[in-house]
Amino acid sequence: MTPSAKRRLSVALIVLLAAAALVRALWPDDENAGKKPQSVPVRVTQAIAQDYPLTFTTMGRVQPSETVTLRARVDGQVEQVLMQEGRPVKAGDVLIRLDAAELKARLTQAEATLARDEAQLANARTEFDRNEKLKEKNYVSDDMLRASRTNVASLSAAVKSARAAVENARLQLSYSVVRAPFEGRIGARLVSPGTAVRVNDTVLAVINRVRPVQVAFAVPEKFLGQLQPLREGRRMPVLITADNDAALRAEGFADFIDNTVDPASGTIQVKATFPNRDDRLTPGALVRVSLALDTLKGAITIPVAALQQDGEKATVYVIDAEQKARLRPVQVSDQRSDIAAIAAGLTAGERVVVDGHLRLTPGATVKVQGAQP
Repeated sequence: MTPSAKRRLSVALIVLLAAAALVRALWPDDENAGKKPQSVPVRVTQAIAQDYPLTFTTMGRVQPSETVTLRARVDGQVEQVLMQEGRPVKAGDVLIRLDAAELKARLTQAEATLARDEAQLANARTEFDRNEKLKEKNYVSDDMLRASRTNVASLSAAVKSARAAVENARLQLSYSVVRAPFEGRIGARLVSPGTAVRVNDTVLAVINRVRPVQVAFAVPEKFLGQLQPLREGRRMPVLITADNDAALRAEGFADFIDNTVDPASGTIQVKATFPNRDDRLTPGALVRVSLALDTLKGAITIPVAALQQDGEKATVYVIDAEQKARLRPVQVSDQRSDIAAIAAGLTAGERVVVDGHLRLTPGATVKVQGAQP
């Protein structure tokens, strides 16, 4: 066979094989003929119209509503420590007693001085009364009467000074007993019996008022308009949780806003108050804060699991009456960890897919396996 004849034969075989493949592709498969496409199993839920709170979430620190550092108000030595560190205290509870022997002696001395001056004053008044009667009969001179009057005035001033000294000595003696100024929780023990203390220098104890407590957090200045209720003296609802304590969930109200935006961070400080009746909130703890800024009335809401993100666009699969999945773009106005508010693209009652997206394509027939409430 000549080379040209071989080439023609090869070309003929290739053409025959191509034709056979085309016929196979176009010829219906008897085994699969008449079979319907399989339905994709999905879970769905309905879009709901409800009031949706717009919240700002950030981290904050728990603070005592009041805190006081108790310092010695007199020099002396610790005699007794009656407080139990870390325990609650009530207003007026005795926490520490200082050695009061020297203070008691000073009070006794002041009282003795007062008694002496009062006796001298009484004698001076008697002498003045006598001289005044004698002056009527010209038995004493004007100078003598004037001297008696001056003596009475001088001793009256001495008595007032002695009485003030007694009150001061009593006050100093009262400082030897250190009491809780308000109800709260005492901190660590800082002194022991025998510790020498100096006035306004030695720290004796620290007390925090923890019922209620405050939570301080920073809010970006772009929300200043929505914080206007705080400036008008109204309160705004706040919810706090903790990442390390699933049981912690406390509700309170923001009731303080600072008067200046921090130019370095572009935020303003806000504080919220919580009753803390169960003592779950500890000063210094880090908590997650959700501040309710506004409420969307009758917003269309769906679970976040229904949303599909395609770049900056959000879409959902909507199931129509024919049980087919329709891909629809939506506009999200706000989104939390579990729920999203839809501004446009959905109406209340429409069914959206929350599970089974991976096997879905637009127009695919679905089989609803279950619905989320």
